[in-house]
Amino acid sequence: MKKLVMLAFAMLLGSTLFAQMNEIRGTVGSDFYHDQDITLFSIEDGEPVEVAKTNLAKDGSFGFLFTPAYEGFYVIGWAEFKRGKFPIYFKKGDKAEVSIYNKTMQFVGKQTPENTILSSWTQMTESLKNKSLHFADNSTFRDFFPEFTKVATKAEEFRRTINTKNTGFNELMKEVTVYDLDLYALNFLRTPRNEYPKTEDFIPYYNTIVVKDKFNNDHVLLTLYGKRFMDLYADYAVPGRSTLDNKIAAFNSDKVKGAYILRSPLGIKGVKNYAGFQEIVEKFGKYFQSEYQKAAIEKLGSKYYSAETGAKPAADFTYPDQNGKIVSLSDFKGKVVLVDVWATWCGPCKQEIPSLKNLEKELQGKDVVFISVSLDEEKDKQKWKAMLKEKEMDGVQLFASGWSKITKDYKIEAIPRFMVFDKKGNVVTIDAPRPSNPKLKELLLSELSKNPEAVLRAK
Repeated sequence: MKKLVMLAFAMLLGSTLFAQMNEIRGTVGSDFYHDQDITLFSIEDGEPVEVAKTNLAKDGSFGFLFTPAYEGFYVIGWAEFKRGKFPIYFKKGDKAEVSIYNKTMQFVGKQTPENTILSSWTQMTESLKNKSLHFADNSTFRDFFPEFTKVATKAEEFRRTINTKNTGFNELMKEVTVYDLDLYALNFLRTPRNEYPKTEDFIPYYNTIVVKDKFNNDHVLLTLYGKRFMDLYADYAVPGRSTLDNKIAAFNSDKVKGAYILRSPLGIKGVKNYAGFQEIVEKFGKYFQSEYQKAAIEKLGSKYYSAETGAKPAADFTYPDQNGKIVSLSDFKGKVVLVDVWATWCGPCKQEIPSLKNLEKELQGKDVVFISVSLDEEKDKQKWKAMLKEKEMDGVQLFASGWSKITKDYKIEAIPRFMVFDKKGNVVTIDAPRPSNPKLKELLLSELSKNPEAVLRAK
């Protein structure tokens, strides 16, 4: 009897968990897409990011079962732009059925209130999207402009129908209707056509696109073509050759500015070396606010740093000390810096602590800074603080919360690791002798001696 009760509970628990998962079912027509795979994307910073991929069945059917990481727009389609991508709105536990054929997607059967609204908007603007983004039917401004004007006229009335019980969706969807029309209008001008409009041919809608407070929030980053639209908008609002400062002035939201800088040829995308990368990050780093942006910057920084040849500048890192103060390696330019990468669980690291403390005393008063960076995980932060107090560890003590940026940039796979940097912030060595080896002191004194004033102090 007990086994039956446990089995029933397990089945009930399984069905409950299944009910909380999201499900997408669909079919792909037997045209261009037949016998291909299909992908589920999330949206990060206005760009699709792959969540899962599956092969189509022989009849073109497919399905996804997943737990959404957030409420909002997800995307079904293919990585290649020309094959198509289609947004679906999901809350936890939602289900959707779709049919994809010839670069269009239709919702099938009864849908959630959110996807019912989205479906209506998609159908209303489908022709504009295909003509603008996919160059359908050799469209020119002569057919596109009149059709666009009709849809834009109906859009305000459509926005009044967006009145579900989901107020967050309602606000976002109303903004999407504006972003989509702006995108289609601007992208149309940037794609190959058999005939191009003159200034007098432009429809009045183009005068309404640039609005001072259009990007007071970061909702554009929640949309499928958000990144593409931001690029087009910045170029339209600030035409011609211009600076990155002028381009980002078109946006109000710092997070949106960060997304633009990350992907713009004037920003991170256009840098060619680590020095250029550092210059952009130092000037515009305050705009990289989301975890996605921070992770992307960290990954790119490691990539550019690894590609450096010859005398390398130090790859900067920034971590909190035991009091929560944020400290960076670059704060100590003008001094020789010894960096000790360690952890409380590392036996060889702890064996070097007495020698490290002695070395600090011997060089006290010299232009040298000792920085210890702990790779302990966040859960062991108190243990780290306790060891600092127990072993009376001086110098600059930083907490990296695991194997983070410093280990990626400097390719650290084992600890302890000691690194030395000169007064200009350049790498002397990223694999220095340990403090128990007299050669480390010799190396530090050698760096100090390169400054005549330091020679006198070292003596």
